[in-house]
Amino acid sequence: MRTFYILHFLTIFLVFSFVTKPLAQSSQSTPTIKMQKGLPIPVNPDIDRAQAKAEACAPATALRDLEWNNVRALIENGGTLWYDRAIDKGAHYVPKDEGVSVVYGGALWLGGISPDQQLKLAAVKYRNSGNDFWPGPLTNTGEAEVSESTCQQYDHFTITYRADAMRHRQYFDADAAGTLETDFPEGYVIPPYFYEYPAHGNPALGQDFYLSPFLDYNENGIYDPGNGDYPWYDFLQQIDCSQRRREDVVPLYGDQTYYWIFNDKGNVHSESQGEPIGMEIRAQAFVFSTNDEVNNMTFYNYVLINQGTQTLTETYFAQWVDSDLGGHVDDYVGCDVERGLGYSYNGDQFDEATGYSIGYGLNPPAMGVDFFEGPYQDADGVDNPLTDVFTDAIDSLGIPYGGIGIGYGDGVVDNERYGMRKFLYYNWNYGNNGQPTTSAHYYNYMRGFWKNGQRMAYGGDGISASTGAQLNISADYMFPSDTDPYNWGTGGIDVEEWSEYETGNPAGDRLFLQSAGPFTLEPGDYNNITVGMLYARAGGGEP
Repeated sequence: MRTFYILHFLTIFLVFSFVTKPLAQSSQSTPTIKMQKGLPIPVNPDIDRAQAKAEACAPATALRDLEWNNVRALIENGGTLWYDRAIDKGAHYVPKDEGVSVVYGGALWLGGISPDQQLKLAAVKYRNSGNDFWPGPLTNTGEAEVSESTCQQYDHFTITYRADAMRHRQYFDADAAGTLETDFPEGYVIPPYFYEYPAHGNPALGQDFYLSPFLDYNENGIYDPGNGDYPWYDFLQQIDCSQRRREDVVPLYGDQTYYWIFNDKGNVHSESQGEPIGMEIRAQAFVFSTNDEVNNMTFYNYVLINQGTQTLTETYFAQWVDSDLGGHVDDYVGCDVERGLGYSYNGDQFDEATGYSIGYGLNPPAMGVDFFEGPYQDADGVDNPLTDVFTDAIDSLGIPYGGIGIGYGDGVVDNERYGMRKFLYYNWNYGNNGQPTTSAHYYNYMRGFWKNGQRMAYGGDGISASTGAQLNISADYMFPSDTDPYNWGTGGIDVEEWSEYETGNPAGDRLFLQSAGPFTLEPGDYNNITVGMLYARAGGGEP
């Protein structure tokens, strides 16, 4: 399929979406798609498993610009996105040649509770003061270890292209059909990077054998481009999304894809101060080249694998965003509950320049971050409903809006996936609604609590009654405006509309967080999330 979801809508200045564009089905038989967990294979006895012993890894250094469409977005191997530390500025430029970033930075947060009631957490912001993530896969033997040499080996990005995978498949299909002279009269050369694709780990070092998704054309279990194998994009539409389970392979997405592997066990968590989880993350950043709004967007998928020995309960995954929209001193944030979307918009119709940005000027854009695919909800043997009957949604662990989950009410059991279940913003200060400095602070934010353990409240600034916060009404979503007609975020309590603009907050520098959970993550469990960075500009501005 051309894309894997119909996008939700950005609702501040412009509502937009795009339609999936499927490719024709192939008449060839379906080859094997290698799963992330495969059968054991013989290993090289000359390689000493002791090499897999954990060592202190150096911080990740790899960074690249993702710029296949109308966006230039900086990504890093260490869990951070969109922030250029070398110049201390945001680096998600839309349009890519104008030098204005729609955001200052972003990162992945994740955490849960171990059986001995200890918080396990990995989270980063800017990586200026520490690291929680390092390059490379972990061992799958229970220790969840990684060696310094493995960290160094995986401190890079693999760049793949959908068109190359399609061309490769066409060549081997033509070879099988005996039509090479007609279909490839000038011959064909396999892209050299196909041979560098990290399809396999090293079982002798305790790593999973299958690391990265590939199409096993000759079904022998070994990645070999010379025999027709290629980095797997689902252009043959072999996936039935409704039947997908957390252990199933996640294909590559987009027209251009950056793929990398990182973990939270390479060293001490000096950013969050959290105890390591033993999480291996197989990540991809991807873009599409289109003639519509998708050309202004970037997308990110993370396959997360618990390679440790402990079951995590009350687990949350989150996308953290420092939402400087051009000039950083005049922004608001909010969320669209029905669509599962967090966004930032300018406080007025002109975005001034600051020391960090030249600004967007007149009719500035809005930006949004969307959970397209959240983590899988715990299996309970039922098809949890999508229903506007509030009590049914609560009692049966369902949802009232299609934009905050996938798989609900579709007749399929235990394919439900969370969307955005919490949205909050915090300030640059170090008060109870300010910068997190301990692992408990990070985890509290993901659960919808302030740093001091106070539940986020509805209204005002969400924490202080003097600003209009109703401390007796808990809120899962800050600044939802009119997008929660069933009062899902307040447990059914009827409330007035709430936005920063209507509340009278002074526009300023904003940071926000979207999280999904809670769920259970067993040892060896897979889960994955997909988020998208959206952009829209209305009025006299040109996107």
